[in-house]
Amino acid sequence: MSTPARLNGTLFVSETRMLYVGPLVATKRHAHHAAQIVIAPQGLTIEDGASGRIHAGAAVIPPRLPHAHGACAHAALLFLDGDDVASRALSRDADPRCAAWGRDGLDVSVPRDPTPEMARALMAAILSAVDLPQPPEPRHPAARRMCAYLDGSDQVNLAGLSHEAGLSPRQMRHAFARDVGLPMRAYLRWQRLRRAIAAVEGGASLSAAAASAGFSDSAHLSRVFREQFGMTPTQGLSSITWRTLD
Repeated sequence: MSTPARLNGTLFVSETRMLYVGPLVATKRHAHHAAQIVIAPQGLTIEDGASGRIHAGAAVIPPRLPHAHGACAHAALLFLDGDDVASRALSRDADPRCAAWGRDGLDVSVPRDPTPEMARALMAAILSAVDLPQPPEPRHPAARRMCAYLDGSDQVNLAGLSHEAGLSPRQMRHAFARDVGLPMRAYLRWQRLRRAIAAVEGGASLSAAAASAGFSDSAHLSRVFREQFGMTPTQGLSSITWRTLD
């Protein structure tokens, strides 16, 4: 039985943004709380959640939409966390069909073995080429307070969160889903996954990363990682080179 291919490029991490440069492995259909911009000079096959398919040299995939992509020898993949202002701009009026995601007019070159300075320049070039819509309005103060509360908690305490937001539980759930685009438990699951990725970046094993991020065990982390990224943590995290931009 063959060993599944692994990502072995470089991942540059910066608060709400992650830039991967290197070869891509094929993924299964998945969805995550991050917008995704891919630049693949030799082209990449991309699928949506309704079995639509395109082959594109560049694409913008809005957050929370099911998708999958094929393998390619060299590409840049920019993740914009759902709380990032650029991701929020891309989520407005998002089209679930991959036919709307292709951006082959983007003129962005992807360097080999980029330095951190080159990675920063590449991120800026990608965002400039995408020509984002006007930034969205600031989130409601209650939504910001709820996100801050959840970012510091491993468990959803509805009474504490309701008090923090200054809303009734029903109002709180509605306001959160409306402003953030995710139910609270799904948001918390995404934040746990981000913390697990950060732990692996710091040298932790998958088991230790799972425990530190609030997952029940490494199998739980693996299941959530596959749902969010369409591959196993071993495929996605074990062979990459980490660089921090902050």
